[in-house]
Parts: sequence; C-alpha cells; structure tokens
Amino acid sequence: MIRHIVLFKVHEGTPAARIQDAVDRLQGLVGVIPGLRSLQAGTDIGLKGNLDFGLVAELDDRAALEAFSGDAHHIEVAMDILTFRRAEDIHILDIEV
Repeated sequence: MIRHIVLFKVHEGTPAARIQDAVDRLQGLVGVIPGLRSLQAGTDIGLKGNLDFGLVAELDDRAALEAFSGDAHHIEVAMDILTFRRAEDIHILDIEV
C-alpha cells in the first residue's frame, strides 16, 4: 500500500467555502478512481507556522498511485486547487506501508 501525503499553503483571502469544496471533491474521489482506498483532506486547526491544507490518500500500490495522478477526475480537482495554492509551499511524500 502507498500512503500519499500532500501539504501546502493557500493564498491569503481564499474563501473557506472554496477550500471546503475542494476537500469535498477530493474525498469524493474514493470509489471513483480504482485503487484509491481512502482519502482524507482538510485544513489545519490554525497553529502558527503550520501549513494550511493537507490530504492523506491510501492507494493499493505504485500503479494505483500513477493511475490516480493521471486520472481525469483527480486532475480536475487539482487544477482547481492550483488557483488558490501557493506554488512555493507544497510538500509531497509517498511512502510504502
């Protein structure tokens, strides 16, 4: 199994409803993209110095991660997130568990 972790900052002033929509759409990918076992996304609880947004997805294997990365549903949500994500503040970690 692969655990895919993504953390980033958002542009100041991004409406909370816009971020929540992205959370809902990301979590809605479970059951749509083959090999995506689970996905949890959300905003930080507000601690100083932390990143603003994160997601943890669990996928069957590397092939499922590659399929997830290229899936049209995922790309659609990711492209929307690009409009409010600060480009210089993204961290991605993929670990085998």
